[in-house]
Amino acid sequence: MRAVATAFALLALTATVSLVALYEPNPKAGAPAVLVSVDRSLWNRVGLNRFTYIRHLRRSGLRTIELPFPVTPAVELDDEARALVAAADGLVLTGGGDVAAARYGGDPSVTRGVEPARDRFELGLLAAAEYAGLPVLGLCRGAQLLNVFRGGTLGDFRDDASRYGRHLHVFGRHPVRLVEGSRLGAIYGTNRLDDVTTWHGQHVALPGEGVEIVARSPDGTPEAIEQTGGPDGRFVLGVQWHAEVPPWDRRQARLFDAYADAVRRHASTKHANRAR
Repeated sequence: MRAVATAFALLALTATVSLVALYEPNPKAGAPAVLVSVDRSLWNRVGLNRFTYIRHLRRSGLRTIELPFPVTPAVELDDEARALVAAADGLVLTGGGDVAAARYGGDPSVTRGVEPARDRFELGLLAAAEYAGLPVLGLCRGAQLLNVFRGGTLGDFRDDASRYGRHLHVFGRHPVRLVEGSRLGAIYGTNRLDDVTTWHGQHVALPGEGVEIVARSPDGTPEAIEQTGGPDGRFVLGVQWHAEVPPWDRRQARLFDAYADAVRRHASTKHANRAR
């Protein structure tokens, strides 16, 4: 029964975003560009990434460079990652399968959809982005990988049917509480979001170096991390929920708008430094 309901929800979502996407936002010439790492799942093959992640970023005034992994066989901090990052002003890591357990000392028997090539590629991008000081936004798996990159760990609740069910919804409707004084709280202008879209079986456990947990669901599950320093620090932020779904959600669009502002500030500083 759950499988039928899930299939129906996915079909409805596909039809909805296809209609919404009849208008494709067109960023201005010369707008800063961001790298968007996407997977090779059905979601990407039918083009839904274009109508969710990509649409939000373009609507916020950013050009997007989509990077289905791996562009070439990549290793952490290799020349390819550096070259890609050098040509952009921001990095976005999207959803997908689990991060390989070996990356954070976890149990490989509970992970699903692991793609080591994607892990290597995106960790290389993160290392290069860290070196260049790029703003980084992670969504779902992207938030988890960001935490692993900083030396943090991930947890799993797939053996807890009740908890798993609360977090496994295409149109999720569970609340999250945001930490007062955090960048995320400043972006949304509140300390609570009533209905976020979630679809995950893993989550951040121990936060990595230089990041802190800034949102939790009512059952205590970490729902967002950001670089320490609050609103005045470098924009490095990951949310466990899928802020790109549904694409017409104006409150969730605030996250992409705030990210776009950080990208534009970075681009302006970078170009000013080059002109000296």
